[in-house]
Amino acid sequence: MTIEAESKYITLSGYRHRYIDEGGGSRVIFLAHGFSSSLDIFYRVVPLFAERYRVLALDLLAFGKSDKPTNIRYSLELYAKLIKEFLEKTCAQGDAIYGVGHSMGAKYLVAMSVYHPNFFSKLVLSNSDGFLYLPPFIMMASSFLLKPILYRLVSTPAFVRKTMRSVYHDPSHVTEEHLRRNIEMVRSRENFEAMMSLNRDFKHLDLQRMKIRSRLKEMKTPTLVIWGANDKFIPVKYANVVQREIPNSRLVLIPECGHVPMVEKPREFFEAVDNFINEKT
Repeated sequence: MTIEAESKYITLSGYRHRYIDEGGGSRVIFLAHGFSSSLDIFYRVVPLFAERYRVLALDLLAFGKSDKPTNIRYSLELYAKLIKEFLEKTCAQGDAIYGVGHSMGAKYLVAMSVYHPNFFSKLVLSNSDGFLYLPPFIMMASSFLLKPILYRLVSTPAFVRKTMRSVYHDPSHVTEEHLRRNIEMVRSRENFEAMMSLNRDFKHLDLQRMKIRSRLKEMKTPTLVIWGANDKFIPVKYANVVQREIPNSRLVLIPECGHVPMVEKPREFFEAVDNFINEKT
């Protein structure tokens, strides 16, 4: 599951990031991926969007082929800063920028919309993980004693297969090639250490603990919430929470679809986003 678009690289706040730049025009769709993922997750919808928009997608810091520092403080503020810097460097003044975030990426776009109001013309949040409660002991997984145990667990084919099956509604998406790529990704020590760094800093990446959820009423950006109706990874009840807490938002459920609608239902995902963008508000 890799994207056919040419990879480019840009330095943001001293860190090298991979990105793609497809299509053209002054209407820009920015795609932000989820945890333990990369911009490649959008491989099925980038060609669709590129027919009508300029499409920018970024491997977020610590993911994909971007740098993976382990000696920094990961935070909502950091990711908002990096995304803003990226878009300011790649877009022209006056461009209409539409933020489309999936899972963790959706959480970062919410934070950015609070830290930098009105930066996005419209916002799309897909299957966001930002409204889950994560207990404080989760950071114990990053401890010196537990990390080796966790690494052995998450890098087993059985664990990876089970996780992937919880992500997709249609099990046919869990192909042997897809499974092999995911196993290689989780077995990478560089990837694992980066994920542990984010886990260590989880409270600084949490919308509730960083007081972002209490400020959602400040958001004025028209927002579309998209959710796979059969998401077992982040159940659909959280879609209603997101839609309820974010002003000026609406919810679209995609039937027979799990956690990654841009993969399972790319045409439906594209049409929902395209219709939303082109609606007059």
